[in-house]
Amino acid sequence: MIGILYNHNKKGSKELFDYILKWYLNKGKQVITKIEDLTEECEFLVVLGGDGTILRTANLIQPKTIPILGVNLGRLGFLTSIEKESIDLYLEKSLDKINFIIEERIMLDVEILNEGIVVYKDIALNDVVFSRNYLEGMLGFLVKVSNVDVDEFFADGFIISTPTGSTAYSLSAGGPILTPEMDVILLTPICPHTLYARPIVVQASEEIDVVLTSVGRKSIISVDGQRHYKLNDKSSVKVNRSKVITKTIRFKDRVFFNILGDKIGKRK
Repeated sequence: MIGILYNHNKKGSKELFDYILKWYLNKGKQVITKIEDLTEECEFLVVLGGDGTILRTANLIQPKTIPILGVNLGRLGFLTSIEKESIDLYLEKSLDKINFIIEERIMLDVEILNEGIVVYKDIALNDVVFSRNYLEGMLGFLVKVSNVDVDEFFADGFIISTPTGSTAYSLSAGGPILTPEMDVILLTPICPHTLYARPIVVQASEEIDVVLTSVGRKSIISVDGQRHYKLNDKSSVKVNRSKVITKTIRFKDRVFFNILGDKIGKRK
């Protein structure tokens, strides 16, 4: 049993969806095309779109852990498994498990508290980003790791990232590249006003607490760049490794560091 979903807003996605659907049906596969009908019995879920589509799908299918086979229809597509130009080759390879690896990627549980009361919960595959909407004063963040004060940062923002998200916003903010199977959490300040603030990598078993010590008029938290919540001077945020994971398919002839070079290092 195979699942297939596509981003309706991507040019050519419906035509490619129809092609892939017909291809698997001709191979004798049962195919599910509605997200509400997906079950753990699915061998994998083909998702047509870009990185945003993969992030949104990973959130919507939880707590199911169906491996995602992403077909890139976006600009970067770092989270996708294959490019649409090589679709026939990899559809054929998808029929035999010897051709691919199922990678398990950690996710982050996010809780926003106001005066100690939880007001919002979410889950992230990429990152949790604190930022300001207005070009006003810097934000202040007291960061704690398992109840131990790390430091108070004054910066334009702060990123708490999974290894998957290390190649997203955190990379642009000067954070390190982490391989996706690592079991760690990355803490990256955005434009900190200091000489010594650097990204920090901690074990994923640690609990991260961020207390806002200086909040602008329009301070927000963004989860995977798609869901946003306004913060105030009574807000704090708790982030833990989730019990839920996302599984993705990587074909054995597509090595992480080669993909990294093709997607980021060599792009024009």
